[in-house]
Amino acid sequence: MRLDGGAFENFQLLGFVGPLSLIALLAILGKRFTKTRQIPPPSREDLETILELSPAAICVTEKTSLRCVYANRAACDLLGHRFGEHSEIDVEAVIVEDCSAQLLRLDALTSGDIARSTLKVRHKNGNILTVDVSVRTIDDGKFVWSFADITEQKNTEETLRNEVRFADDLIRSLPGIFYLADKDGRFLRWNANFEEMSGYSAGELKRAHPLDFVPEDDKHAFVGDNIIEMFTSGRSLAESYFLTKDRQRIPFFFTSTKAKLGQSDCLLGVGLDITSRKTAEEQIYYLAHYDALTSLPNRILFNDRISRTLSFASRYGQQFAVLFVDLDCFKEINDTHGHNVGDLVLQQAALRISQSLRESDTVARIGGDEFLVLLPGISGAEEACIVAEKILSAVARPIEVNGSEIAVCSSIGIAIFPIHGTDNHSLVKAADEAMYYAKRTGKNRYHLKRETAPLSDSTKKLYRHY
Repeated sequence: MRLDGGAFENFQLLGFVGPLSLIALLAILGKRFTKTRQIPPPSREDLETILELSPAAICVTEKTSLRCVYANRAACDLLGHRFGEHSEIDVEAVIVEDCSAQLLRLDALTSGDIARSTLKVRHKNGNILTVDVSVRTIDDGKFVWSFADITEQKNTEETLRNEVRFADDLIRSLPGIFYLADKDGRFLRWNANFEEMSGYSAGELKRAHPLDFVPEDDKHAFVGDNIIEMFTSGRSLAESYFLTKDRQRIPFFFTSTKAKLGQSDCLLGVGLDITSRKTAEEQIYYLAHYDALTSLPNRILFNDRISRTLSFASRYGQQFAVLFVDLDCFKEINDTHGHNVGDLVLQQAALRISQSLRESDTVARIGGDEFLVLLPGISGAEEACIVAEKILSAVARPIEVNGSEIAVCSSIGIAIFPIHGTDNHSLVKAADEAMYYAKRTGKNRYHLKRETAPLSDSTKKLYRHY
């Protein structure tokens, strides 16, 4: 091809200018050769029009200087010049990357074919564009350059990459575990915390199932709520233990929801470690239901247990006993040895009372030096008296504190359900009265509450069971 005064002499360029230009030329040629083969080929003006109107940005440069000898409208628009200002275009300067223009020319020369690359070019106003650049040589040693602006495409791709990176960073930063599983329970995606907390590698998780991390006793409820019904109900919340590879049980709160991956339904799950919350709840429960000094149940927990025992005993016709235990002369111990020693005496007395009981029995400290004992399922008053004797003997052993022995004893009152009462209050009151009778009659002894009034009809009905 020759370029004379900015006009093209033959068709060699058409193999490079792009499919739209080629289609336009073929259309022209097709019309001219349909009915006769004597019509001459397209004129130079026709070719110039095709190149000028081509959507492909095309420049032609000298072989050595890269001086632009032609640029069509698309190329001028792309680089910020008016059509006809091709002499102002310096292709080597327009391409931002150093030496890229020379390398492309060298590649085109050595290969004898089109050389391509994605490069940055500078618009006349200073804006940087991302373009696909193609270059090839033509017969008279010139280079033909084609530029396709892909800035918007690249920006869109970069935006998508940024969104993916943001999603990945967000997933990685989640405080708990995250997973995406299909309907069959195969893990499709998970965060790093999942691997770290579970102890499983990525390869092992690919072969795992969400239920592999749920203890057997929680699986039934978890399957119903979170694996099967999730795909119809849409959302589920559950507390369960998270089972690690080494079989540790970590309390977790799980939330699961239905999600879409393409056209497929998936289960998106997030789990939060609630160990600290459970610990706090246990501490709050302990402070509300246990005595801080002796670690025994307090009055609140004792009332709960006696209520349960009352319900069970009434239903199945059983007896149980309430013992009121009070340490004798405890005020003198505090006054003589100080409250620190008094606390040690209380702790030791609580331990000794506990050791005198069955596992099913309850002893509670209800304040000061007073204790309540619950003996469920006894055979009669005699059994309660035997336990009271054991407590008296245990408490009466000298307590060694700071190298000296402290003598302490106790008085115990006994009340039996349903003989001395049929509710919490009446039974505790009866045992308290019996305890004070034991104190008045010599201390260091027990006393079984005696009837001072005839039994009511309801009590008689209950009493027939015993």
